[in-house]
Amino acid sequence: MRQALETKDPQAAAELRFDDDAMDNVHRSTFQHMTDDAWPHGMAAAVDLTLLNRYYERFADHAVNVANRVIFLATGANARK
Repeated sequence: MRQALETKDPQAAAELRFDDDAMDNVHRSTFQHMTDDAWPHGMAAAVDLTLLNRYYERFADHAVNVANRVIFLATGANARK
């Protein structure tokens, strides 16, 4: 993200979408593990992990929004979704 902002490189900014997709997969996978009957860590750990996981996922979403603005500033075109 920092590189995309500093260089205003639309290609570097566009690659952040792949990181966001990976973070979405981690979010789904973690949630599946926590809702599995085999989850051994208790409810408090599940709640904490759910919140932390959601914050990271939202941070990745915000990074993509910023990257889309970098792409627009560099090219004048809206980023593909």
